[in-house]
Amino acid sequence: MSVIYELIDEDLRSDHSYDERPDPSEYKMHMHDEYEVLCFQSGKGVFHIEGREYRPEGGDVFIFRPGESHFIEISPDAPYDRIICHFNMNLFSAIDPFGRLAQPFCNRDAGYLNRVRSQDFRNASYRNYIDGMTAESEDRRLQVLSNLLPLLNEISIAYCHRDEDKNDDSRAVAIINFINLHIKDDISLEEIAQGFYISKPSLCRIFKKATGTTVWDYIITKRLINARHLISSGVSATNACYASGFNDYSVFYRAYRKKYGCSPINGGQSLAD
Repeated sequence: MSVIYELIDEDLRSDHSYDERPDPSEYKMHMHDEYEVLCFQSGKGVFHIEGREYRPEGGDVFIFRPGESHFIEISPDAPYDRIICHFNMNLFSAIDPFGRLAQPFCNRDAGYLNRVRSQDFRNASYRNYIDGMTAESEDRRLQVLSNLLPLLNEISIAYCHRDEDKNDDSRAVAIINFINLHIKDDISLEEIAQGFYISKPSLCRIFKKATGTTVWDYIITKRLINARHLISSGVSATNACYASGFNDYSVFYRAYRKKYGCSPINGGQSLAD
């Protein structure tokens, strides 16, 4: 993979990456603690987002809120070109006190309306902002922010006028929504499977196909992200453990250390982790 442009800051990260021959094994299900905008330039594949599928086209923009699982089932037969920006929404709190820019990310069910197609934008000027985020500049942070802000505004406008994507596996989506609703509860594979009148093997197969990961890895990752947010806001590691759905502190401690490379007692980490 070739990184054409990269900015790593405390609350802002942006990069332009290009894979001449992408390796599908490198693109696993993941989620972030921050907001993400992914500008799809070219490639061939299918995005899996919380159990829903999107077939991207050049010029599409994908948005993800914190904790929203996603991965691309990429084809090695075509180069994969994308521009990605991760950021904390509080960067814009002073100029957007009512949170309008966050609405496309938050005012929807997980996995719904993640794509803004090129034809959904008012005009082609949104592409200037995408290109502007990676243009040469002495102040890269200012360069990214001055283009990210109007891009988010264009996304917000387009969000109000587009149709919902229809291509999803409704059963997988229902399972994921159920898990998200009960993520802090003491749930088991047996209970989830019984709730949808399917066997445990069927549950695992449906979930793995939709998300690219196992049910339990998904639950653990979601709980860890929630615990990390609590810890970074001043909650003790012990209280964050149990408030996030873990019922064994030693299990939580090992999982947290494995994912974030540090003890939960050390508090939250930077975006560059």
